[in-house]
Amino acid sequence: MKLRSMNELRWNWPHLALLGALVPFAWLCRIVAMTPSAMLTLGTLLSLAWLMFAERRWPARPEWTPGTAELVRDGAFLGINAVTDAAGGLVLAWLVLHGATAMPGPPASWSPWIALPAAVALGELGPYALHRWSHRGGWGWLVHSVHHAAMRVNASNNLTVHPLNVMWNQFARAVPWLLLGFDATVIAWASLFIQVQSFAVHANIAGTLGPLSRWIGTAELHRWHHSVAREEALNFSTALPLWDWAFGTYRAPSVAGPVRVGISELPPGVGWTQWRRMLVAPLCSYCA
Repeated sequence: MKLRSMNELRWNWPHLALLGALVPFAWLCRIVAMTPSAMLTLGTLLSLAWLMFAERRWPARPEWTPGTAELVRDGAFLGINAVTDAAGGLVLAWLVLHGATAMPGPPASWSPWIALPAAVALGELGPYALHRWSHRGGWGWLVHSVHHAAMRVNASNNLTVHPLNVMWNQFARAVPWLLLGFDATVIAWASLFIQVQSFAVHANIAGTLGPLSRWIGTAELHRWHHSVAREEALNFSTALPLWDWAFGTYRAPSVAGPVRVGISELPPGVGWTQWRRMLVAPLCSYCA
């Protein structure tokens, strides 16, 4: 594999542009009186479309560009997790958004400039703890390993996640928001920022965010997390590296990045039979 040299690297401006676009997008949503749920859905789809375009145009590693079979797989996981959302995740989101309106707490009176960063930071803490726990092995890894089975890292395979993994992240993120009584609009924007960042840190786009990697999640940080070498697979936070800094799991980005990503025990080219087994195993080990 040929790695890019320092002279070939450039700023990951598609990621920066996406973050910058959130401000006018917020203004537009306010002008048209878009509901928080609609804003979250539209913002997520537009962000994914932009990042997938940027990956094709400016790939960091051309060999990580998804093929047709991988896009079909990622689309299938999108469908599976959409059903999961319909069954449970959206119910939880509804309780948070509407419960926050009905039962506002102290954060509901804070300035958005304070409430939004606080909601993002708090929303990352529970998933960070669960993410780190799942990498210790056992049943947690059985669930989370679905996300690591892909041999490439790109925006679309951010969708390749076990439904149980999706549910526990949503639960860990939303319950503190609900209990503390954050404003519904702040919750929606915190959710969108975290969702956008989850796609951006997986995006196979050339370039770096340089010193910004100390403050926000970036692709050059998260690629290390997907390394097959356990000692390299740190950076458990997604939107912000805050909790990695706090708990000593931050690994600084480098030009090269990991040599290989995925799961070392899995053979290259994991097929549908293996994906089915990985989905079923956490629910019924005898059925897998």
